[in-house]
Amino acid sequence: MPLKIENLNQTFDDFLNNQVKLENKLCLQMRKQNGIFFTKSSLVIDSVLECLPNDKSLLSKTILEPSCGQGVFLLRIIIKVYIICQEEIAIKEFIETNLYFVDIDPHMIEQTKKNISELYMILFQKSFDGKFNCYCLDFTLIKPNLDLFPNDFLDLYNFYNKFDYIIGNPPYVTLYGRRDKKKNEGQRIYYLNQYSQFPSELKNGKINYVMLFIEHGIKFLKPTGTLSFIVDLSFLETAYKYCRKYIIQNYTLRKFVYNIKSFESVASGQIILVIDKISPKLNEVKVVNSEKNSIYYIPQSNWNSPDDEFQFRLPSSSDLTDILNKIFSKQDPTLKALYPTKNLRTCVMLLDMEHLFTGTNPLHYSDVVKSYPYYRGSTGVKYKYSKPYYEKYFYYDKSLQDQVNDQLKEELTAQGIKNKKRIGLGETVVYDNPKVYIRQSAKELIATFDPNPSTANNSLYVFSLRDKKDESIFFLKYLCGLINSSIYTFFAQQRRIIRYNTGKQPQIKVSDLYQIFIPSESELQKKIVILVDEIYENPEFCDVLKAEIDQLLFNYYQLERNQITLIKKSLESFAG
Repeated sequence: MPLKIENLNQTFDDFLNNQVKLENKLCLQMRKQNGIFFTKSSLVIDSVLECLPNDKSLLSKTILEPSCGQGVFLLRIIIKVYIICQEEIAIKEFIETNLYFVDIDPHMIEQTKKNISELYMILFQKSFDGKFNCYCLDFTLIKPNLDLFPNDFLDLYNFYNKFDYIIGNPPYVTLYGRRDKKKNEGQRIYYLNQYSQFPSELKNGKINYVMLFIEHGIKFLKPTGTLSFIVDLSFLETAYKYCRKYIIQNYTLRKFVYNIKSFESVASGQIILVIDKISPKLNEVKVVNSEKNSIYYIPQSNWNSPDDEFQFRLPSSSDLTDILNKIFSKQDPTLKALYPTKNLRTCVMLLDMEHLFTGTNPLHYSDVVKSYPYYRGSTGVKYKYSKPYYEKYFYYDKSLQDQVNDQLKEELTAQGIKNKKRIGLGETVVYDNPKVYIRQSAKELIATFDPNPSTANNSLYVFSLRDKKDESIFFLKYLCGLINSSIYTFFAQQRRIIRYNTGKQPQIKVSDLYQIFIPSESELQKKIVILVDEIYENPEFCDVLKAEIDQLLFNYYQLERNQITLIKKSLESFAG
């Protein structure tokens, strides 16, 4: 007698619970080192597998999971097949002929085989005595070379252009970034040479396994085949622009799902990409907001924008879009256009060595080592226009920096790593002169002007013109007023300058922040600077004065009363 659907769902939930137990046994360091983040939600798994047919045609489809973990996607597929057809012979043949799985960890391969066998026993009260199509190898290796590749890979390589579906959850491993898994120089060159998404001029830069799994996965698809992956939200960051370009210009992005929360230990949230191996032509992407259960359709060509780094700009309501259009219509220069060099940046990068360069007292006795008040993130700049707070001083010790970096270079060179991990103390010319600090993580733009010598950790960005000229101080105050305004936070939220996903930490990147517009109208500048000065002179009237700056900008962009109301409601909604 066939099992009921509710019983099958319970069986699958039991497998997921067992997966959680295994994940808990793996130390956090091992999970991060190998990019292991197990999918724990059956709803998310079903969303990834939504591209599969729900009729008997599924039994004829070939499916590959290139990073199987414990095989939860494969188990769910087998359950889908069982709901369609309860014949043991058909399902056994499906497993033997149509399901393929890969993992770099032999223990995961064995666990997947064990889980499939257990599910088969539950379904048919019989042991599974068929064969598995499994390969223990590194899926990022892309072309056969007898000196470099295992025999398993050469066998799998024969399946290029043969699969109907590539599905799963690629490992989240970043190479050559600050929080990376270091590889030798040969491995770096190999990826850059073998993967077509990377341009020839790209010598360094962050590479993530997600990029590699997407391109290599597509190679295994038949023409018109489909890839469906759940990946980290960081896919929308600058580092992935070449991967986004590769997808947008060559294939059909059928569906894009965002506002997903599936992995408790991942900081930034997830998205689902469903890609068809078909030329994009006039495709419209189905965009799904999972949290709000809303659906939009966006022309794929809208995202084919080199100037915007091929960003997947998410939809706003037509009313909010009208407001954005008014902002764009002014055609004001961006901050980057006005100041293309490194005026906006982080201050110091101390890695895990902050204790070597900070202390509770200034070094008045030293002529060689300068001391600066040291601001740290949200405790240093608590709110808009706040007076910066500090508990420690930063010691600009160039000699110590060189010693530490020489030691790091020696250690990493011995490991064959080109991209050297280094600490950076920044520039004293920035610290000695007036500046604007901007919070790196907040659901709104938060900035403050600081005329005094100071520095900060990498949780605060700094904008400086490196001098004390009156016109420079004027611009810094003007910039501070713009950044702290309601309409600039609104713009940053709508344009994903503030990158936020439900339940995760908001993030702001320098490259995105550079895209804010700087109105050049002199009267507007003067009025805003006067109000900024008043805020610092009379902080008790800060809210009233901020509202006056808001109104100046609402007038500048010719916003109507109902549009101003929409902005305020949007800000309240985003703040949660």
